[in-house]
Amino acid sequence: MIALDALIVSVALPTIADEPGGGLTGLQWVVDGYTLLLAVLLLSAGAVSDRIGARQAFAAGMVLFLIASAASGLAPTLAVLIAARLLQGAGAAVMMPATLALNREAYPAAGRRTRALALWAVGGSAGSAAGPLLGGLLSAVNWRWIFFINLPVGLLALFLLTRVAQSPRRPVPFEWTGQITAVLAIGGRRSR
Repeated sequence: MIALDALIVSVALPTIADEPGGGLTGLQWVVDGYTLLLAVLLLSAGAVSDRIGARQAFAAGMVLFLIASAASGLAPTLAVLIAARLLQGAGAAVMMPATLALNREAYPAAGRRTRALALWAVGGSAGSAAGPLLGGLLSAVNWRWIFFINLPVGLLALFLLTRVAQSPRRPVPFEWTGQITAVLAIGGRRSR
């Protein structure tokens, strides 16, 4: 879902421009806002996952991602859509490192973990490849479905997560200076 949502929107931009409106800059923010927040917050999301536990971090990130997906699909204006995409990127950033930690917890043996990580990578690649195709199909019906498609998948993931044991918490430092610097550097670069 994380990789899929980075690309699924690009195909639907012409239909998004027709309904909620907005210029080229606003449409760029629909795409870039997601990837910007994902990139900026990913730097510290691993530490958050360690501090609160991977299972808990994944659940929190998924809930935020699903709320933002629903808000994106229901967005009455381009400004609301951009704000929802920013939140969606934040949820994705929290989920990403938690998925790797959950993988490590589920497969402590190196060989099995390697196979599981290969499947994890295939899933991301499949999401990237399917994004434009699925975006085209769903936006032919209604562009809002490119966001609503996340809801059943995410709810299934949350249901399956109930079968996973609580993750341990690890006392790791949180690098505030680095996180703020990353926000300023990446955000400043995007605003040019």
